[in-house]
Amino acid sequence: MEQISHKELKKMLLFSSERIERDKEQINKINVFPVPDQDTGSNLSATLKGIKENIADKDFNSISDLSDSVLDGALTAAQGNTGIIYTGFLAGFFPCIAEDDLLTAEKMGIAFEKGYERAKDSIQNPKEGTMLDVIKAFALAIKEKSKEEKDIIENFYYAIEKANEALIDTPNKMEVLKKAGVVDAGGLGFLMILETYLDTLKEQEDPFIIRKEEQKQVYRPKRFIQILSNRYEVVALLDDGYYEEKQVRERLDKMGNCLDIIKIGNRTKIHIHTDDPYEVRDIIKKMGNIESLRIEDMTKEVTGQKSVENVSIGIVTDERAGLNSKIIGHYDIEVIPLRIIWEEGESVAGENICQRIKEAKEKGIKSCPKIEPISPEFFMESYKSQLQKFDDVICITSSSLLSDNYSSAIKGKELLSKEEKEHIYIIDSKNISAGQSVLILEAIEMIAEQRKINEIVRKLENLVLKINLYCLVEKNDWWNKEKKTGWFKKKKWYSLGEIKKGKIFQAETLKNSNFSEFAFKRIEKYSKKDILDGKRIRAVIAHGDNMEEAEKLKKLLKTIKKTDISFINITDPVTSINACPQSLLVGWIIK
Repeated sequence: MEQISHKELKKMLLFSSERIERDKEQINKINVFPVPDQDTGSNLSATLKGIKENIADKDFNSISDLSDSVLDGALTAAQGNTGIIYTGFLAGFFPCIAEDDLLTAEKMGIAFEKGYERAKDSIQNPKEGTMLDVIKAFALAIKEKSKEEKDIIENFYYAIEKANEALIDTPNKMEVLKKAGVVDAGGLGFLMILETYLDTLKEQEDPFIIRKEEQKQVYRPKRFIQILSNRYEVVALLDDGYYEEKQVRERLDKMGNCLDIIKIGNRTKIHIHTDDPYEVRDIIKKMGNIESLRIEDMTKEVTGQKSVENVSIGIVTDERAGLNSKIIGHYDIEVIPLRIIWEEGESVAGENICQRIKEAKEKGIKSCPKIEPISPEFFMESYKSQLQKFDDVICITSSSLLSDNYSSAIKGKELLSKEEKEHIYIIDSKNISAGQSVLILEAIEMIAEQRKINEIVRKLENLVLKINLYCLVEKNDWWNKEKKTGWFKKKKWYSLGEIKKGKIFQAETLKNSNFSEFAFKRIEKYSKKDILDGKRIRAVIAHGDNMEEAEKLKKLLKTIKKTDISFINITDPVTSINACPQSLLVGWIIK
């Protein structure tokens, strides 16, 4: 076999996930470095599972397409030193081959070498006698062999022998391994992955080959005492991080050991052992949005106790928040839909209301659709649904001064049993649309930081009046109801509205529809001092079928240092009905 495609690469990754999942306990049992917490196999398996879930049901047209999904899955799922080192290997391997249609033996050797270099760079203080030895031995061997041999399978055979020799030699380089009488657990895991790669390639060359059960070499570690220099393991994933790997390392270098950092695109995975997990958490928080964070007491894991601090909190909200589907799905948020009744019938879930308004205008329909309030029963059912998955539930509603949703949420809670009520917390966002979304994102971040429910609720209540919302629209009858003359006015004029204590007020009349520039200048003006003080902006943009202005605003806001644009989405149904067409909303907070 002289060439392989993205199809073979995909199978190599899928089968290696199956192998590690099956044999992870063999790896766990010999895990004594850097701490004897017996989770190396589990961490590697979790990382590979993340890749598998991201690629298994997808069809790819190229190595480049596969590469993007592999790296995204690995970075999201990576756990422990081993998982992050392997992710680092992939982060060097795949970019090296992403532009190739087919992978040759020579390019394979170069890619493995790049993978080794990136894996090594991800570690704070690389040591001999670890997983890196096995990666290095294989990479150098397959690169050297590829200079004279074009057959990839032959090269794999040769390089795996060298990798196995490096694994067997790890106890001679690491005193703790010698005392325990074992080889490095991460190195064994990587060797298993390499063996599975080879078996997959052999099967592709000869489809009649039956993949065998790998021969298990059993290592039984000796009993010995190992003192942990840092008690807690912190693993965090930053979305849209501000700093490069070197800068992140500088900020965390003195906080502990076993510091591993991988940045792919705008996302950064961080792993560290520390005695100050919450100080580390607060440092990491200043580097970008925390997508996930895990704190583990390794002393408890060593003794078999529950080690992972886990705050199980779910979120309920109403459709006025205008969250996008990615956020809803990723964080398992329960969104209660609004019922919209038109002259020609009821709206359907996920419908673009702005588009329907345009169609109604073309048909000459001038009457507004009816927006039915959400009944308390819907909130009750949502609470029950989330309580089946989470210990506690936070419900964040649209402003009580602009809808009945907060009142219905309270009444819905009263329909629950006494025990269920104790786990429901309801917050009036005093906002709508993009502003309501910002508060929900703050809740998500604090849940990811593993803060306790009472602390999260208290902080959210303090943030409510700090969230700004600008509404730029083609008409102002949204907030001046007494001047309402119907949806569509012949004369075009524009205005700015903003949220104050839960109500929308007209703040200014605009001369033109350059909404993005106007919103940007206003945000820039009011945030300038805070940005100089090191604070950051979180923003959400919503638009009434006005994507061009929304993208312009995003681009402008990105010029402000430390600004996160969490997402852009079409406005929620109620806002669409009131503010369409040509509207732009931006919710934002200075932190």
